[in-house]
This record gives sequence, structure tokens and C-alpha cells, in this order.
Amino acid sequence: MTTSSPIARHLVYHVDPGQEAVIVFKGFNQDGAKLSVTLVSLPTNGALYQLSRVFSDYGYEPKREESPITTVPSVITGSKNRAVFSRPIWGGPSLNSKYTEFRYTMANAAGETSREGIIVITTNDALVTSTFDAGPDNWSVISNGNGAVVHQPISRGGLLSYYIYAIDAVIHRQENGDDSTRWYFNAPAKFLGNQWAAYGGSLDFVLSSAEGSFDPSNLNLDGRGNLVLLECSTCNQNAGITLAMPLGATFSYDGTTTQFRLPLNERAGWLKDPKNIILQWTRPTQCEMVAVLSALSSLRILGDFTRGHESVALDSVTIRHGEGLPRACYTP
Repeated sequence: MTTSSPIARHLVYHVDPGQEAVIVFKGFNQDGAKLSVTLVSLPTNGALYQLSRVFSDYGYEPKREESPITTVPSVITGSKNRAVFSRPIWGGPSLNSKYTEFRYTMANAAGETSREGIIVITTNDALVTSTFDAGPDNWSVISNGNGAVVHQPISRGGLLSYYIYAIDAVIHRQENGDDSTRWYFNAPAKFLGNQWAAYGGSLDFVLSSAEGSFDPSNLNLDGRGNLVLLECSTCNQNAGITLAMPLGATFSYDGTTTQFRLPLNERAGWLKDPKNIILQWTRPTQCEMVAVLSALSSLRILGDFTRGHESVALDSVTIRHGEGLPRACYTP
């Protein structure tokens, strides 16, 4: 594979139950020549169809052939590298999750073939969600001694309904009064791994507190701690990359029930840990942000904001998708 090889893009499409969508297989080619598409894996939910001749040539209904594609590899025959994805009205994963995915390659006239591109079909704009309706959904807390999450199957009205919470189990006061053992809610495996489709989307969640003083004078680090930590242990040739969204003017917390929406892009205020205490944290590059989201090993949300005792609740955690990976972050 050379630097002139075509690139098959990673893309995200939303398809509602009982609906169909025209899928455009998109790629990059340095010389601008026409690319052909080969489907290399089939969706595990729903079905993919070749375009009908009348729709491919003239844009008239019906859009698709009668029978779905059932074998791979299959060359996509529709004009403009298009096919139709059909989602049945029943079945498949629950709402607020990835519905299915399939893969394809692109080739130029010289026979050079791209790496596999991935197309994700979602049930809505959410890739993964914890609503805590049925339990803690494998969330945990870290840096809180033996403290654990508690599932609360009640509604407090508004944004908080069926949630988890934790209470300070350990407080280690430093000379300046800060609690040195700040605990975090720790996300389960379904939020980790390859979440490339989240680039350009957001991380949403609700925080609330029933106990503790959130007066500015009682906040750890004067209210400038890290609200969220994203880690990729295998990034940077296994040296790892940690990204943090710091508390501050853009995102702060005063103990009231608050909805957060953190954009998942390099311009949103995320900072990269230099792994050296004498160096400043810096803004990640676009491709560092993509790399971390593509191999998440840890996602943590701060629960310990104050110097003293507090209880903090977490609800409605969602990773929402963007439009796909930026061109600069593909490798041929």
C-alpha cells in the first residue's frame, strides 16, 4: 500500500425503525479518479441492497433491488457508489445504541486498494448510553477506598430519574485543605474501545448532589480540577495519552442538578497530560483526539468536588456520534 492508495472513509448514518436510507460510500483519491467500492462485511442487523437500475440511472422509485446482498466480497454496482440500507421496524439493539456496522474497501483504476472503511448505523444520535433504569449498568467508582456506587431507582424530578450515586468513603486532607483522594465514576466496557464515531459528537451526562457544601471556598483545587478524563493506554506507541476536560469558566459545578454536554473535538477545551509535572498541559491535535476515541481504555467522570463529605449522583450518560473522521487522520 502506497501514499497514493485510496482511502475509504469511516461514516455514521442514522436510520429509524422501518425506514430505508441511501448509503454513499465515500473515499479520497489523490488524483481525483473514480473509485470502485467492494463490500467486505455484512450488517448483523438490517440489510443492505444494491440500487435498482431505474433509481441508479434516473432517480426513480423503487430505490433498491428486491433481494439484499448476502455474500461478500460484493462490488457495489449503484451509481455514485451508493446502496440502500433497510432497517426493520422490530428487533435489533435497544434505543440509544449502535444498531450495526459494515465494512468496505475502495480501489482505483491501478488496482490499489484502501484499508477497510467502517459505516456505522445508529438507532439515534447516541452510540452508547447508561440510563440506570435497571441498575448501575456496571459503573463503578475509583479512588474512594471501599466506597461503591449505589443504584437509586427513584425519580427526583427533572433531569434526575433512576440514577447512581456515591458518597465519600475516604478524605485525606492536604496542608492547603484539599482532599487528595478525589474519586471518579468509572465507565464500563461498553463505553470503551473503538469509539471513533464519537469524534465531532459529544459526551453528555447529568450530575446532582444531595449532601456537601459547594461553596467556592470549599472546592478542591479552587474549583479547577478535571471534570472528565479520557485515557488511551495504547496510544503514542503504548506510552499512552490522557485527555482531561478541566473545570473552569466553560464547565463548572455547584452541586445543583446539572446537564453537561462536552464536545468531543480538539477545540472544545480538552487538554493533554504531558506526563511531566514541570510541563504545561496542552491542547491535543485533531488526530490525537481521534486516536484516543478510537482506543479508549478509561472514561472517568469526577464525583469528588469538595474538601469535605459529599454525595454526588450521576445519570443519563451518553456518547453521541459526529459525522465521521476528518480526512487528516486517515492513513493510506
